[in-house]
Amino acid sequence: MKRMPDNFVDITFTSPPYNRKRNDKYEHYEDTKEDFYEFLVETTDEMLRVTKGNVFINIQKNYYNKADVFKYIGAYCDKITEMFIWEKSNPLPASGASITNAWEFVIVLGDTIKSNTTYTKNHITTSVNPDTNTLHKAMMHKDVANFFIEKFTNRGDIVYDPFSGSGTTALCAVENGCQYLGSEISEEYCKLSQEKISGCSPRNNKMNSIVSW
Repeated sequence: MKRMPDNFVDITFTSPPYNRKRNDKYEHYEDTKEDFYEFLVETTDEMLRVTKGNVFINIQKNYYNKADVFKYIGAYCDKITEMFIWEKSNPLPASGASITNAWEFVIVLGDTIKSNTTYTKNHITTSVNPDTNTLHKAMMHKDVANFFIEKFTNRGDIVYDPFSGSGTTALCAVENGCQYLGSEISEEYCKLSQEKISGCSPRNNKMNSIVSW
């Protein structure tokens, strides 16, 4: 992102790693950060710089990161335009007296948000995303990415995901007639992304354009 000019993309939709402190979700990434809060802040400031419109960032609080996540929300209270709840209809059961975490935030930053449809609820419910490959077990649910891209982009917009992963955002952007720009540190995940979007057809005969990887 640091090499990108200001206001280069129309929207950013992303889901950064959660800092789970264990490597049970990514085969090619260690999900551990010494200072997760600073990591979120540095990334968010860059996303706001390169994005003309809104930044959508999916964050799940967990046992290890909840203090950082709550601190992050407070730090950006004047830039948060909206907050969506992504509810899991079948979350994994908790053990003992623990509480099962059945939802995640999608925090929206930037200017006033406007949906393409009226009465858009700030809440979406899906099942837990099934693992469809062995390389990346923390894939963004396609229904969630598609919800935000359908509601908050226009044809030809550049959609950016700085944590591109296996390419779910890319696929939804292309299918909805948007251009896509992604950043990903793992070559293996880039290959998964390319496989996912190769040959896919945009809906309603919209233009299919990939900007860069």
